[in-house]
Amino acid sequence: MTRRLVALSLLGLVAACTDPFVPRRTPTYGFADQFGDVFHWLPDRLPVRYYADARGNLAALVTDGVGAWERQFLYGEYRGVLVDDSTAADVIVVWADSVPPTADPDPGPPVVACGGVTQGILDSTGQAFAEPFRTKISILTGTVFTAAQVQACVSRVVIHELGHSLGVLREAPDTLAIMSATPRVRQPAAIDRRTVQVLYHTEATLAPAPP
Repeated sequence: MTRRLVALSLLGLVAACTDPFVPRRTPTYGFADQFGDVFHWLPDRLPVRYYADARGNLAALVTDGVGAWERQFLYGEYRGVLVDDSTAADVIVVWADSVPPTADPDPGPPVVACGGVTQGILDSTGQAFAEPFRTKISILTGTVFTAAQVQACVSRVVIHELGHSLGVLREAPDTLAIMSATPRVRQPAAIDRRTVQVLYHTEATLAPAPP
């Protein structure tokens, strides 16, 4: 079976002064897939290993994206690292076609100059992924954008797609969330933060591919 994943201050109670609290569960958005399955990385599989296409500045974008998501967690529930060998990776991120020129991201309104897709393939049991997640970042053609606008789009899309690989298996309905299909923010927003914190305190029903 193939599934295409296209897809703060917190108040809470603590059982004891040394116990982490579970973040408040509202407001968040859904993170389970269309079948109700939940995925996230468990402590024994951290840090998640990312391989990035060596062309252009994709490695830097993936490194920045991993850092953006790491900062959303209170207790290091998610961590990632870049690796040089794709065969040793849990997530493989590549350019789908052309490689955009490196430029400082445009600070203006977001434009749809690029796209991304993350794919996970389940094994025969339907309870675990069979291979690493694979993410492709594409540059749209047929329209004219500056290199800076493309770079700003790619930066947002890389963070968005990494969100799928850490377990957000659907799109957010709010465009002010980085996990929206058309995000109007550059980094994970407060609602993204609350959502992934709840996700990582929810029992997973899907296991990652073997290391």
